[in-house]
Amino acid sequence: MLPILLTSLLVANQSPPVLPAPPAPLPAMQALDGSGSGRFEIRDGAGSESWLGERFKEATWRQDNMLRGLNGRSPRTQEKYLSSPDYATVKQNLSMLGRWKVGDATHAWVFDAPNPEGGMSTRALELEDLSGPDGYHVRATVHCYDLPETCAVFQAKQQNLLAPKPAAAAGDLALRQWRNRVYAETCTTRQTDMAHPRYPMDALREGKGGTVIVGLLFNTCGNVRDAWLLQSAGHRSLDRAVLRKALEWQLDMTAMPQDGRQKRIAKVPVRFEVQN
Repeated sequence: MLPILLTSLLVANQSPPVLPAPPAPLPAMQALDGSGSGRFEIRDGAGSESWLGERFKEATWRQDNMLRGLNGRSPRTQEKYLSSPDYATVKQNLSMLGRWKVGDATHAWVFDAPNPEGGMSTRALELEDLSGPDGYHVRATVHCYDLPETCAVFQAKQQNLLAPKPAAAAGDLALRQWRNRVYAETCTTRQTDMAHPRYPMDALREGKGGTVIVGLLFNTCGNVRDAWLLQSAGHRSLDRAVLRKALEWQLDMTAMPQDGRQKRIAKVPVRFEVQN
């Protein structure tokens, strides 16, 4: 894998990337194999504006109960959730952030911000992971129940959607077929961006630092498509911050050695350091 060094300090100081000689790649990720690429389908939804509104309420309610369980709180009915300040906050955040993703590894929704603000979303992308022992299969349903010209723009945008990674439970064949897709997929090169993740507040309060090393899988455009932990910093929040941020990175393919471009994998050390 191609090592790329990122260093971030608590103070505003970041050293430029350093590109050492690449070590041997991971054997399981060396090249395209002959297992095929599975199935990735994009289709239009057949619901309605009111139907989509009900899906938003249901999905965010389920997310609310999941979070309550993680915090040791008992679940509540959908009726109580919808009349709570928490639901009002979710709707406000959707308007502010522009979209809201909710769901799990096998069934997720990405709702677009409503227009007018404070209303109910009329546009959403539904992702269903149907992968299993028979291989990779993900279905993306584009829901748009708005003005025709608005839906035309939204639907066109989804046609450039890259196939999402299958859930871990789908098995090895599905994962290999998805990787084959990544190697061959049509993509768009964005502006180079390897911004460092924000320093997690809990690690900062505890004065914790360290180096996280992540492995990356990227496509021919340099879009990072997968990230996994190679070395922990010894603090879960630091590890998670890097893994989340890495999936947003756009690598500079012109600065990538030929070996790295061919194998489509890299490793990136990211250093967190608290300075007095």
